[in-house]
Amino acid sequence: MLYAMSDIHGYLLPLREALKKINPGGGDRLVFLGDYIDYGPESGQVLRLLYELQQERGADRVIVLRGNHEEAFLEWLDTYAGPTSPDECGLLPWNGWLERDVGFRTCRTLVSEKRWDALERLLPMLSDDALNRAVAESILTDSRELIDWLRGLPYYYETERQIFVHAGIDEEYGEWWRKLTPRSMFVLKAPPTRGRFYKDVIAGHTPTSRLAGDPGCHGVYFDGANHYYIDGSVSAGGRVAILAFDEETGKYRSV
Repeated sequence: MLYAMSDIHGYLLPLREALKKINPGGGDRLVFLGDYIDYGPESGQVLRLLYELQQERGADRVIVLRGNHEEAFLEWLDTYAGPTSPDECGLLPWNGWLERDVGFRTCRTLVSEKRWDALERLLPMLSDDALNRAVAESILTDSRELIDWLRGLPYYYETERQIFVHAGIDEEYGEWWRKLTPRSMFVLKAPPTRGRFYKDVIAGHTPTSRLAGDPGCHGVYFDGANHYYIDGSVSAGGRVAILAFDEETGKYRSV
C-alpha cells in the first residue's frame, strides 16, 4: 500500500494519529508532500518524527518532499546564517520569514530550552538583522543534523502511475515537465490544475475546502480525472487527510 499525506503544519498529534490509523507495514510506502512547519506549536517535533521515521524505514519507504514553508524557512536560514546577503533573494522572497513566525512558534521548537531562555532575554535589545541572525545561528547550532536533512528533501516523487508534489507541475509541457517546471512551481503552483494528464498528480498546498467550495471539507479532493489534492487544513479539521493507493488493485481511497 502507498499512503500520501501533506500540510501537517506543526501539528504533531494529528500526524501521530494518522500514522496510528494506517499502521504501515514493512512493505508499505509513505509519501509526505511538504509544509511540515509553521502555524502549529510543534514544528520541530513534526520534523524530527519524519526524520526518524525515514531513518528507521529507509528513504525508499518513507519519501519526504519539501513544501513552500520549508523552502522559505531554508532561504531565511541561509540569508542570516549562511553565505547569502540579506539583500539577496533566492527562490522565494521571504527574507522576512521570522516576522511571520508569530511568537517564534516554529523557531523555538528547533532550539534547546536552555539556549532559547538565554536568547529570549537578549531579543528586545537586538536590531532586526541581529535578531534574525541570532535566532538563525541558534537553530543551526542545536538542529544542524535536522536542517542538513531538510536541505536534501526533493521537490517531487514519481512512480509509474503517479507524480507526488507539494503544489503542482507545469502540465503544459507534458512528459517534459521534469526539466521545464520551474522550482517555484513545485512548491507554489496556483491555481491548481484539474482535468486529464498522462499520470495522476497528487498534491497538497491548496486546501481541499477551497477546491470543493465547502468550508467543511477537510478530506481528499478528487477532480474526477487525474488530480488528487490532500491538504485538509489540519488546523481547522483537526486531522491529517490520507490518500491510500492499493498497488495490487490500482484503486485509490481516502482513509
